[in-house]
Amino acid sequence: MASPSNWRDVRARTRAADPEWDSAARTAHRAELRGRMLASVSGAQLAEIRGQLGMTQAQLAEATGLSQARISQIENGSATGLDVLRSYITGLGGQLDIVARIGNIQLNIA
Repeated sequence: MASPSNWRDVRARTRAADPEWDSAARTAHRAELRGRMLASVSGAQLAEIRGQLGMTQAQLAEATGLSQARISQIENGSATGLDVLRSYITGLGGQLDIVARIGNIQLNIA
């Protein structure tokens, strides 16, 4: 059995096998994939909350003024604007807070 590797060794082997690993394009692509994954997880969590509240997508669509298809897109992780997300959260009876953190400064945006 191989001994465990530390992160520095893993990175060095990755760079040796693929010198383009740290290129700007590859880094941007990984960031995009990470963002899509997080949106998908967040969408699934929103769907779970909606279900726990006993609401259907159609009921939430009526409460928000969004289409049922748009509710489905949000819950499946499609990119949404803050205005759409705010409508979704408000339709669930919640409030969307946006906070900017810069160093040790915290600023409530909306």
